[in-house]
Amino acid sequence: TFPYHTSQQCRRAYKRTFNNVYIRRSPERWEHPTQERMTSTPPKSPVLAAKKRLSSLRSGLDMSFHSVMNLMHSHDESGTVGTSNTAVHGIIGKVGECFPGALPSHRMAKQVSKLLEKHGYNATNTLLSTSLSSDEVNRDIEDEMRQHFGNSYAIGGLCGFPFGGVVGFGNMAHHIPIGGNGLVFYGPHVGIDFDLVIGKVNRRGHNGSSECCGSASAALEYCRRVKAGELGEIGTPEDITESQQTWVCHELLPMTDRILKEDGEEAQNIQLYSSLYEAQDAMMGRILAKAGDQIREDSKIAFLGGITINTPEGNAEYFLPKKFVVMDNKGTVVDDLLEDLLAAKAIVPSRMTKKAGMQGSLGGAGHKTYG
Repeated sequence: TFPYHTSQQCRRAYKRTFNNVYIRRSPERWEHPTQERMTSTPPKSPVLAAKKRLSSLRSGLDMSFHSVMNLMHSHDESGTVGTSNTAVHGIIGKVGECFPGALPSHRMAKQVSKLLEKHGYNATNTLLSTSLSSDEVNRDIEDEMRQHFGNSYAIGGLCGFPFGGVVGFGNMAHHIPIGGNGLVFYGPHVGIDFDLVIGKVNRRGHNGSSECCGSASAALEYCRRVKAGELGEIGTPEDITESQQTWVCHELLPMTDRILKEDGEEAQNIQLYSSLYEAQDAMMGRILAKAGDQIREDSKIAFLGGITINTPEGNAEYFLPKKFVVMDNKGTVVDDLLEDLLAAKAIVPSRMTKKAGMQGSLGGAGHKTYG
């Protein structure tokens, strides 16, 4: 390959013509400047050549990167900007209506810590591993968990899928303290904005709300178009820089018909995130089947899976637990703690219930979950 990596280096090389040194006329041959007057232009920068080569690689999606971005963000900066008491109480009611059983993140984290104590988990002998979306709004709930279990080993990527895979999981298993235990916290996330729209959230420094989770909403629209014959089938990505969104679409495609059968956009969004959890839980199962033998015999591994519910800044975050089990190093369930975790509800005072107009809107023996 041509040895010069910048246009400046190329110019310097060709200036040597006047110093009676050999010059490179092509990648294949060198010539002395007296043999023939050099009239060709310097070769293009390897950076430009690399860009041209990468542009020809398929992401696996029948759509350009910029078109994917447009799917995600075409409706950003819309809706109500400021908060109000009505909006805050409305969010509380919407969480309970659409995600019954969801817990405020701080209460959930505290109860998880308490329930795991009987299995020998504590702040010094536990390694927390997370497979949550890269979105900055998920750091709050991650912080809640870190307050009880310390810093986390992250294996998640877009949409919360555990893209760290078997190698990431196996590496995490070797980082578990000697004689200690592991806790894997995973699942997709969905936002609720001030206008009570499922799938959007108000972000700091923006003049409205934006998609949450954008990767999920774009994947669903992409899969809808594939099903309608408007786009080609999802292929295998050739460029690592575009691979994660392709695999999100790939995992969601078999569930698309089920999602689109729901009546209305809100119902479809709720089904979307439930389906994403199922896909991620199945993927976590495949990872455990292949890499579970990396967990030491004296260690246990707990799995806490569910859906994170993001809300505008200043409101409580929520988590809807779908799985909470403790396993031994062979993958055998030692204890199923899901029901005990779901019992950790906070009761909304009646004055708040009446003010928010939430009577009868939440399930569960008349209890209302709030932050």
